Amino acid sequence: MVYIVHMRFRTQTIASALIIASALPMQPGHGRELRIGYGGSEPFINISTQAASGVAVDIWQEASRYTEFQSRQTATGSVSEMLELLEKGEIDVLVGPVSITEERYDQFGFTHPFYVTSPAILTNRSDTSFWRAIQPFLSGPFLIGVTTLVGLLLIVGAIIWTVENKANDAWSQDPIKGIGQGVWFAIVTFTTVGYGDLVPVGKRGRFLAGVWMVTAMITASSLTAGIASAFTLFQLQHAAIQSPADLTGRTVAVIPGSSGEDFAHRFSRKIRPVDNVTDAVDLVEQGKVDAFVYDYPVLNHLVDSRQELRLVRSHDLSEHYCFVFRKGDPAIDDVDGALLKIRENGSLRQILQRWGLDVERQN
Repeated sequence: MVYIVHMRFRTQTIASALIIASALPMQPGHGRELRIGYGGSEPFINISTQAASGVAVDIWQEASRYTEFQSRQTATGSVSEMLELLEKGEIDVLVGPVSITEERYDQFGFTHPFYVTSPAILTNRSDTSFWRAIQPFLSGPFLIGVTTLVGLLLIVGAIIWTVENKANDAWSQDPIKGIGQGVWFAIVTFTTVGYGDLVPVGKRGRFLAGVWMVTAMITASSLTAGIASAFTLFQLQHAAIQSPADLTGRTVAVIPGSSGEDFAHRFSRKIRPVDNVTDAVDLVEQGKVDAFVYDYPVLNHLVDSRQELRLVRSHDLSEHYCFVFRKGDPAIDDVDGALLKIRENGSLRQILQRWGLDVERQN
């Protein structure tokens, strides 16, 4: 009887222990398998092949040698897509060039940075085409000024002919030819050339000519100022972008949620959201946006193969690339320790050098 009671107690104890163990969070080591989502752009992530490759993949694999968990590629895509899967619990870790932003930090857990960089501005090289040369003459202020002047010359020409054609034999009696003479007189007077081939002789004609002379001086100065302003504005809008300050007034493409979006908002109010890097680069090439702000190493990789694009690097802000887990995942501590080891033994530096990346800012 005592033996039966002892066996029942032991069975209940084992069952209770199993229930408690299943309720505890899984530890990072001891054979835990992590479902990996690879997200980002080249050279950090290349998902064009079946097995992902790139800088971040190499760093993750090297760091994994110093941990006890296993990893399995589960999904690939953009950073935003992988963050959604991570939030839903469909993957355990996002491997890629993911920078820390305030919004992301509140939602996810980040490891120590494995790469430090800065934002950059992608733009077109200076355009010296015929279209760009004549574009100032097709701008709104210039066209409005010219149209106003032409209309004013026609009105003055018609009025001066109307009051002079009866009293002055120098003016034609034919309306079309006479108005043409009036417009010629208005142009000559406006430009202060004064050929003297057509001169009003009547009191009304001379009075009208005097009013037009004064008006012409005011109109000429205003029109000149308007044209000069149009040219100045055009030059400011189309001058080469040399620094972040040159983004003022420009249309800038950004990827929502990226650190580049925050950076662009500091200098421009004309922000155009895009879904991915490829779409943004296409918009820059087509001239539909003036610039695209994103991380330097990604854009630098693109510029190498596209000679029509130009890259302006900024050191005003640091970007820290990290591996991303769900908040509170104990695997973060294990990965942090592994990243410190590969940094100290030089493996991290070797990987970055192998991919041709900047290693000066990584210490």
